[in-house]
Amino acid sequence: MNNSMHIPNELIDFLKRETYSLLIKGDAGTGKTTLALTILRALNINKNCLYISTRISPEQLFKYYPWLESFFAKSKKSELEEVSEFETDMPIFVDARLDEPGSLFERITNQLMDVKAPIIIIDSWDAIGYFMDKEALMNNARVLQTWRERSRAKIIFIAEEPKDTTLDFLVDGIVELQQKYYDNRIVREIFLSKLRGVRINRPSYIFTLNNNVFRSYEPYRPTDYVITNVLDKKPEDTPQTFSNTHIKTGYAELDRILGDGLHKKSFVNIELDSNINAKVILAFLGKIISNFASAGNPVLFQPFEGINHEYLTKYLESRLSKDAMRMLEIPQFANKSKSTSAHSTQDLRYPGSIQQLESIKKDLIKIQKKYPKKLSLVIVGSDLSHESHTGDMRKQIKQQIEFIKSKTDLFILVTRHSQDNIQEKLSKISDMYLSVSEINGTLFLKSKIPWSHLYAIVTDRNFGYPNIILEPIV
Repeated sequence: MNNSMHIPNELIDFLKRETYSLLIKGDAGTGKTTLALTILRALNINKNCLYISTRISPEQLFKYYPWLESFFAKSKKSELEEVSEFETDMPIFVDARLDEPGSLFERITNQLMDVKAPIIIIDSWDAIGYFMDKEALMNNARVLQTWRERSRAKIIFIAEEPKDTTLDFLVDGIVELQQKYYDNRIVREIFLSKLRGVRINRPSYIFTLNNNVFRSYEPYRPTDYVITNVLDKKPEDTPQTFSNTHIKTGYAELDRILGDGLHKKSFVNIELDSNINAKVILAFLGKIISNFASAGNPVLFQPFEGINHEYLTKYLESRLSKDAMRMLEIPQFANKSKSTSAHSTQDLRYPGSIQQLESIKKDLIKIQKKYPKKLSLVIVGSDLSHESHTGDMRKQIKQQIEFIKSKTDLFILVTRHSQDNIQEKLSKISDMYLSVSEINGTLFLKSKIPWSHLYAIVTDRNFGYPNIILEPIV
């Protein structure tokens, strides 16, 4: 299987069986056709397959799914020409929109009899049912199942009526695709209702249809952020140029919604859910830290709670060159953290928010005197939601943040999610307001200011340490 497809493991185990029947349910637009085509691609099935479309023409399929042309190694013209049903050395996309049910079932049974171990996709089963009574439809379904077993074939039925249970008892597997909204953003979810012979460890997964390919996501695991054997070869991040007006975030998706990156003198607030390890944010910021430091620009980094000195140093050294490491300033941290175990999750306590920001101001002034002609990046992790914060204290915090913003080229503040109205005040002065949250076990990033869709946070561990990739949920 091509790992880039990322179909749920339980479903892949089911699809590897010698013979099966699978029912894909879901309302219109939930991604049923995309899943069916992705199954062919993920299992590298590009021959001995029959795709019967009762809804759209093959021409439209190739238009909506451009990758079909290269996968099946056929041009649109040659692929869509009239093909004999007895040819078995190429995939067949059949336009069955005008076919009578009788001729359609004859075509399917011919394929089952004449081709060894084929896979047949019927998209959709509902369209056939419109022209047949229920009893006749079920009789034909039973015949197909019998021939399917005899020929050791595979049949995938696509149905647009999730509440219709007519086929449920007959098929070996059932998956249902749903679309819902989370904070006015689309979330897609696949439910594994029945996979005969396969243990379903996780009944549902979040997925996306980005680039017209089905792609599901594994649940968030804190162990993904453990640093193992770091390779000498580091990820080849696209070199970021710093223009006179903008700074790249290191993520093309975020730069796109900003126009051309962040404006200089920007303030970015990153809000982290209380149940998410702070190491996720450190990995997320790795690209922009690397971009600044590798270009010889100073980075003032006051770490977040939950990250000890040993982990911080190990992560940054694995990501940055020795010259880039010299551009990092980590104030008021090492002495407090040396005694902390590398695996400890105990929060590291800092002085009050006001004193913390005041200290950052002083350190920033020193750095700018040392590097007067360089860009400066300040990253601070702080808990601003203390109940002890009075209205006057919140006003002071806001003033200090505005001061740091005015004196640095990019200021990033990481906070924990809270119901405290300090978050509302921060949003009013933020040039970019990001939020990291967990939905059904999967981590997502969204931009509240400016507005964006959800982005799945994917952790690449090919280099021995966590490297974050953002994938849009569409």
